[in-house]
Amino acid sequence: MIYEGKQSIFSHQDQYALIRLVTSEDDATTKKHEEGKTTFTLKLAKYLSTSGIGDYLDTINVLLSFLLTILHLIDCYSWIYGTQDVGDAQTYITIPELICYLYFILDFIINFYLSENKLFFTFQTTSLVEYVSILPSLLARLNIITGYKYIYLSRVLRFLQCYKLDKVLQRQSMEVFRLAYKPIVTVMAIIMINSSVLYVVEQDYSIVEYIYFMVVTISTVGFGDVYPTTIYGRFSIIVAILIMFLVLPTQVEMLTRVYSLRSHFARNKYISKKEQEHILLLGSSQVEGFKTFLNELYHSDHGMNDTNTVILQPSGPTEEMTIQLKQPALAQRVIYLEGHPLQNKDLERCSSKDCNCVIVLANKTSRTPKRDDYRNIIHAFAVKKFARKQKSRKGARVCLQVLQPSSKDLYFNSLGGYDTDQVICVDELKLYLLGKTCLCPGINTLISFLIQSSKPQYDTSKYDKNKCEWIDDYLCGMQNEIYRVPLESEAFVGLTFSQISQAIYKELNIILFALEVELESGTSVFVNPADYLFEDYLHYGYVIATEMPNVEKIQQTKFPEYIQKNYCFPNVQRQGNNKNALQQETEYLKEILSEGLKDDSSKHPSYYQVKPQTITTGLPKVGDQDKFENHFIVCGVVTDMKYLMMPLRARSLKNIQPIVILNQDLIPTEIQLQINKFPKVYFQQGSPLNTEDLKKACIQKASALVILQKSADQEEGISNIVDADTIFIYKTVKLLNSNINIITELASISTISFLQISRNNYVQKYDWSVSEPFASGEIYISTMLDTLICQAYYNPFITSIFDQMILGSASVNKKNKKLYQACKLQQSNLFLINVPPKYQEKTFGELFEILLTEQKMIPIGLYRGEKVKNNNKPYVFLKPPMDVVLQSKDRVYILSGKQPKEPETTLDNEAGQGQENATQNFNIKSKLQGEEGRVDIEFSRELIKFNDKMKNFSIQLNEINQTVFNQGLIQEDFISRVRSTLKTELANLNPTA
Repeated sequence: MIYEGKQSIFSHQDQYALIRLVTSEDDATTKKHEEGKTTFTLKLAKYLSTSGIGDYLDTINVLLSFLLTILHLIDCYSWIYGTQDVGDAQTYITIPELICYLYFILDFIINFYLSENKLFFTFQTTSLVEYVSILPSLLARLNIITGYKYIYLSRVLRFLQCYKLDKVLQRQSMEVFRLAYKPIVTVMAIIMINSSVLYVVEQDYSIVEYIYFMVVTISTVGFGDVYPTTIYGRFSIIVAILIMFLVLPTQVEMLTRVYSLRSHFARNKYISKKEQEHILLLGSSQVEGFKTFLNELYHSDHGMNDTNTVILQPSGPTEEMTIQLKQPALAQRVIYLEGHPLQNKDLERCSSKDCNCVIVLANKTSRTPKRDDYRNIIHAFAVKKFARKQKSRKGARVCLQVLQPSSKDLYFNSLGGYDTDQVICVDELKLYLLGKTCLCPGINTLISFLIQSSKPQYDTSKYDKNKCEWIDDYLCGMQNEIYRVPLESEAFVGLTFSQISQAIYKELNIILFALEVELESGTSVFVNPADYLFEDYLHYGYVIATEMPNVEKIQQTKFPEYIQKNYCFPNVQRQGNNKNALQQETEYLKEILSEGLKDDSSKHPSYYQVKPQTITTGLPKVGDQDKFENHFIVCGVVTDMKYLMMPLRARSLKNIQPIVILNQDLIPTEIQLQINKFPKVYFQQGSPLNTEDLKKACIQKASALVILQKSADQEEGISNIVDADTIFIYKTVKLLNSNINIITELASISTISFLQISRNNYVQKYDWSVSEPFASGEIYISTMLDTLICQAYYNPFITSIFDQMILGSASVNKKNKKLYQACKLQQSNLFLINVPPKYQEKTFGELFEILLTEQKMIPIGLYRGEKVKNNNKPYVFLKPPMDVVLQSKDRVYILSGKQPKEPETTLDNEAGQGQENATQNFNIKSKLQGEEGRVDIEFSRELIKFNDKMKNFSIQLNEINQTVFNQGLIQEDFISRVRSTLKTELANLNPTA
């Protein structure tokens, strides 16, 4: 637990400490109940110990003891040589001296009252020093006894009480300072006490001269101008030298040993400056995570970044980390400190109260993810509490990485207010991306382009669309990323988002795809709010471009004169309570968790939720396996499996495909309860390395396969060996189905070479990001989330943008749904569609204008098929130049509020015959959409077969009509009657459509 007034004391169990932190109110009630049963003595002792007042009292005691010694030396200097009666002291000595005596007596009485064993306390060494150093001189000062020099000599023994500060320093964990303090006090005690003894027994020199003699003697110089003459004086010198030789070397040796063990990282400190910001970097991430974050933080795309970074870690830097810190770009900006976030002194060393943001990186290969999450959450809370205690003006904004989704909810539920903290869940986003990639291949590669600044260099101005190598397309698209720009021109007022986006793309060749909007509920971000009407206030837009756009050129965008402006704005308030989207999400999570829900199904209303039932324990029989085609196969089982299913079971999907889970062991009960919420999920017990088990799962007809990495507690050996199973599964599946889309995560990026097909030298020339498996979107890289948390530092809404791309409107707060609809605001999803046949051989610029104008969709890139440009695998081409010609194998990434319809099949007559084109259009998938968007696969297959027969019949009928129509054998009205009959039969097959 965390105490405010003194140094922190924490339990060894981080989970217990976190629960104590979250339920502080209940603990306070229990604490009061327990304190009611204790005595006043114990409560007072506990209060002095926990509040830190006891340390303050001891410190005052030490200071007054030192003051009394100084008063003694001044008093001795005023004595007359050779006189036994010291006489009356001056007022400036007696009054402070009596005040010191009074405090010493009160302090002794308090300690005596609080002691458990009063007899032992009475006769311990420190108590004897109290008696000797206070009572004789006090009685002499009150003239109760005659004042002799020998009596007043006892005052100097009070200096021994300065050792009390040693315990205070020990409790404050100031080890080095404590060990340096002890030899200093020892030397000063020898000097003070022995010079006073010599002054009393010798009486030949003044007290100052005897102090000089002791300093010379201890320093082994020994000039001999002052020396003792009596046997008592010489004996005191012998005792002093023996004490110095026996005690002082031990103390100095201990100080030297401890000081040598502590590196300069443990001694250094960071001094903040008002004109320069800094961030505090915590966490248990590996060196690769820190390297990725720092490279993104100080990339030139973010402008001239003068922000310093203070890394606080419990141990010193490793050799690999030291090499990274010595890089020229980081040497002057990154400060590494050895310390612990739970120690107040270490938080002071790194000036955490003045930091601009606290970044906490998680160790993605941890074997104890829950324990690591709890530790990182405690560290974040400790920094926030320290900043609150220090009354920091900036506060402590936190960007936190956690491994498990439950830790994300726990963090937000534990916040006392509506903080603007951001929590990125590693497992949640990873499973979201793996699931979404089944529907939208290459999305993980596309997102990594948008959030990563460090990329292989490529001059986009020299791009040639006629080159036959795919690497030029890939590198050209890789140069694009997301930028946030202000939109405040008066020319935008009264225009819709789609109109502005179209004009900006046509004039500046940048894609405006998202917008920040101020509403009553706060500032929120929306992806492709096509119908939103711009009002006269500052908006911020998000664009995809190769470099930071020129804001002035954006504000000067020209629009065609025929575009009519609309000034009928919705009557809504803006920024009513000054909360942004992050605060809304915090409030929403706290509301859900406060209701005590054991299951978070109600937090995700945009997914298929069916009544829990017993999960299917096996696939259908061999004779029924033909029903599985275009399905998804998941190899392995992980905790929080539901996050993999959610993108595949969104209600916005018109067609949901079966999911087959292939695993050697039976699925645990807790994971079964998650999976049972989603329809059309099947389980096949077997190994993905066994071809027979793969064939039972219909691998030949599957459209995608996901290989889940083993859990951290199941991993053994180095990461390359962990990836061995993944590589073998990949090779085995590709032999059975070469066209299947495989998605997996690699523990070591070096093993990506085993999945490479061609022997090109692109990887050696650039890096692993240009390998064919990554370019096609088959590989998920965990370091992408380290880049994402850095982007979240620069822009708090970046995570919301990617949530919408992956999940669409799944996370919309119900309270704000009506408000969004009133303002014509929507959250769009990322889809991958085929290029319509009529747009093939046209340019990407033409396709952008047509889709945005007619369908209100924003295309942002291409997924180019195999063998388009000497490529063995498909690859991602983000924001192609306007003049890139579309190929038949290309697919288009679009941002749309609804899933696009498949291209319509049109029955066209040949133009040369002089007849009108057929107007019968059959949108198969729109006919298949039933209640809540569900699709019956068997009915779909039969209907498609019927549609194929109908097309063949129509073709034959057209051929007959072309040959004999002029002879009048078949009239046009007969053809129309046949078509209407076919249409009626089609409607009868699906009466609910």
